[in-house]
Amino acid sequence: MGFIWVIVIWGIVFWIMSAQNRRRNEQAQAMHRAQAEYAKLRILECFSRMLAFISKADGRISECEVNVASQCLKSLGITEAEYRGCVAAFNGTRDFSFEAFRRLAAELADITTSEACTLVYEMLWVVAAADGVLAAGEDNLLRRAVEPLRIDGVLYHYFRHRYFGSGTGGADARATGNAELEKAYARLGCSPSDSDDVVRSAYRKAAMRYHPDRLRAEGLPEGMISQATRSMAEINAAWDVVKKERKFHS
Repeated sequence: MGFIWVIVIWGIVFWIMSAQNRRRNEQAQAMHRAQAEYAKLRILECFSRMLAFISKADGRISECEVNVASQCLKSLGITEAEYRGCVAAFNGTRDFSFEAFRRLAAELADITTSEACTLVYEMLWVVAAADGVLAAGEDNLLRRAVEPLRIDGVLYHYFRHRYFGSGTGGADARATGNAELEKAYARLGCSPSDSDDVVRSAYRKAAMRYHPDRLRAEGLPEGMISQATRSMAEINAAWDVVKKERKFHS
């Protein structure tokens, strides 16, 4: 009889311990969800205000810039309530100093990945290109933004070339008279004068930066994944052009 009571007591103790563990796990999961939700809201707020900065960088906010900024936000796949919060943050941005922008960019870099920051940076270029003109204020902000966002500085030259037809490539590429080749080198973030090893390294870095599977594993929203997928296709196409020109076999 004593043995049975020992089993019963241990069973009760085990049940209590299991219940406590479940409760702790549930609390930890709830805290993690709350932290993730807070981080998401802060990311969206920072991004929305940064879109306001680039829209205002030329001294005014045009209707086409507002429309493109809105499209960028909607492409993230956010809820209607989150979108309204983003619009409020965009409209509520008042201090357009670069220091204010730097603080936003640095905060974004602290709470998300460098890959996410790269995609945000690209969207800033999309808004800057909405009116087809790169104003001096826009160019200055985009050039200086790479440091607080902690992304590769070569991206400034690539996006400038991509959206405004100048920047990366330089005289070496122009001398070839091959616009497709110039664009391919710019997409990889390197130059025709670079060595084969440098070009291969540039391709690997670009592919890693935009690989959709990696970004999905890091929890980025599907809208950003879709954008990264398009960028990855461009990188692979550029690599095919460069491989052919350099006669790479792999």
